Amino acid sequence: MKRIQLCNKRGFSLVELLVVMAMFVIIIAVTGETFSRIMSQSSLQSKLAVSNIEGIVSLEMMRKDLGSAGFGIPWAFDAPITYKEVKPGDADSRETIAAAYNATPGTENQTLVPLAVSGGNNVLLGDATKLIEGSDYLVIRSTSIGASSAAQRWSFMNYTGMSKPATLTPQSWTQDNLTSSDWVVVVKVGLTSSFSKELVTNSTNSGAFTTQYTAANLNYYAPDQSKVTNYIYGVSSTEEPRMPFNRADYYVRIPADTDGNRLPQRCAPNTGILYKALVKHSNGTVSGNSEFPLLDCVADMQVVYILDSSSNGQTTETDSLAGLSAKEIRDQLKSIQVYILSHEGGKDSFYTYPKEKIAVGPSADGVNTGAGRSFDLKETIKTGWERYRWKVYRFSVNPANLASTL
Repeated sequence: MKRIQLCNKRGFSLVELLVVMAMFVIIIAVTGETFSRIMSQSSLQSKLAVSNIEGIVSLEMMRKDLGSAGFGIPWAFDAPITYKEVKPGDADSRETIAAAYNATPGTENQTLVPLAVSGGNNVLLGDATKLIEGSDYLVIRSTSIGASSAAQRWSFMNYTGMSKPATLTPQSWTQDNLTSSDWVVVVKVGLTSSFSKELVTNSTNSGAFTTQYTAANLNYYAPDQSKVTNYIYGVSSTEEPRMPFNRADYYVRIPADTDGNRLPQRCAPNTGILYKALVKHSNGTVSGNSEFPLLDCVADMQVVYILDSSSNGQTTETDSLAGLSAKEIRDQLKSIQVYILSHEGGKDSFYTYPKEKIAVGPSADGVNTGAGRSFDLKETIKTGWERYRWKVYRFSVNPANLASTL
């Protein structure tokens, strides 16, 4: 009996322990690999979600700006004026590139009626600005796209029966009224003959086209004939406008290491950041703190303009509005389409993008396009291009402010 009791108290053999330990190691390894994959996919999904949110926000900002293109922009001047747009800088500076899309290209002083929309393909090679080669440059002009609170406000003055009323009280609202420190422009909208939008100038002050929003100042901009309403558009809350509108430039560039907004490490090689830059009224620049990053990891931006050149309902697609006057743009431009090529999340070693080329523009097969361009991922992004989830963000806007409306 005692021998049997001793036998029952024996432990596991060394072989049995090794087998059990080996099984535990295998189970732990499998579990660890599974957990690692779950965490990796979770991180990837988080990055994809961030990318999608960034894309939606940036597109909505662009869509809003494009929708306001031409708001508050005059179609003519009641007297000759000179205003200043972007001041060209040194060779290869962003100002020099931006000045190429002034109403009169390449010069600071302007006398022509402003263009509501302009831009073109940026084909500069090796320039110090690091703009993405072949990506489009988009310019939007509108009083409402400025960063100041004044740019979001407006009012109007009706004809009172007096040529120059001694006191003037523009229309006031329940909230968001212009203030006496806000700088404004005044546009006369008349129906005396044909519909027109004419910038009102101060004939007593060498054709000044802007003033601060006070009764004494607005006295010089009052309507002086029947069937006329003068609309007052806020431009700036802090500084006297150099141009009778605000201007926003959209472009893609690769930021330098010294830039405050650096390119995230998750971005593919040879991609950049989509920027919105407001032209400063103080000095006519687009660099520095007037530049706002919108979307990371952008490889290309293409803008396609839908024109009805013959006014017969037959439209065509084009990459550029170069050569068209302000009136021709108003009459012919029916729609603006924007295509932005970026990637979701970061590099994924377990993923393979299926195509070497992708259409950044209108396309039936996702590869070939007329307007815009067929982007060669392998040639442009180079090593590792296929490990990113490429996506083309797209939207279309009909610029309602270009038509014969207020």
